[in-house]
Amino acid sequence: MNKIFISVMTVLLVLIGCSSDKQPNISGDNNMNPLADGAFLLSKVTITEDGEVTELLRDQMKIYSNGKFMFAFDNESTGNMDVGAGNASWIDGVMVEEPLFNHDGPLSGLSFDITIEPTEMGFNQVLHGMEYDDGRVLETMVEEWSRAPGVVTPYDGLWRLENRETDNPELTEFSEIKMIGGGHFIILQSAFYQGEKVRNFGFGSLILMGSSKVLETGMVGSWENYSNWATEVTMKMVDENHLTQSFTFNGRAITQNYVRI
Repeated sequence: MNKIFISVMTVLLVLIGCSSDKQPNISGDNNMNPLADGAFLLSKVTITEDGEVTELLRDQMKIYSNGKFMFAFDNESTGNMDVGAGNASWIDGVMVEEPLFNHDGPLSGLSFDITIEPTEMGFNQVLHGMEYDDGRVLETMVEEWSRAPGVVTPYDGLWRLENRETDNPELTEFSEIKMIGGGHFIILQSAFYQGEKVRNFGFGSLILMGSSKVLETGMVGSWENYSNWATEVTMKMVDENHLTQSFTFNGRAITQNYVRI
């Protein structure tokens, strides 16, 4: 394998056995929230630059849940992953996102006002004056998102790995950020494997299979053969702010303990 499977390969699951007709809204400073929590898949991106309009397609997921957000995709323009996670709140009808992590590590002091326009299928996210590292400035970027099927679970939220129990001495300094919401998940991982730093991401769906059992199936990720890779995970809430999950990979038993961000 060119990439190392660092953790449980969570997956895009379509239904969650815990039924609920009402989804909680993203938290904010007021009640002007037009969008319910959930998982969303990107339909297309329309970019206007120097008066020219270009449409792009890419596999990307974004989850809003419990006042948090996370997104992930494989950025073809940079040849690298593009992942971000942090706080999400509504202020005077505008989504304010405060990134706390990206694919390079922790972040601080950043805040972005994002115009979100609800649609029948999901929402449009409109960005104005976005500047690239090479100095290019876009007039507008409109992302069209469709809600993925799924409902809330007890595990919804943004989580940071506290510790990992396994018998794999080749993998060290392992870290992970995991978002669960709307019957789906996103993960971002970093570790050293045989002395070399490796980073991976993935997203997919998660289905409840009974008490403390979930089925995770991969959709898009940086590991080989990640799409449609499925595994059964034992997942338990220790308390409101702590989550533990255990699974078996390549004959190794792995337990991971998380704290809510």
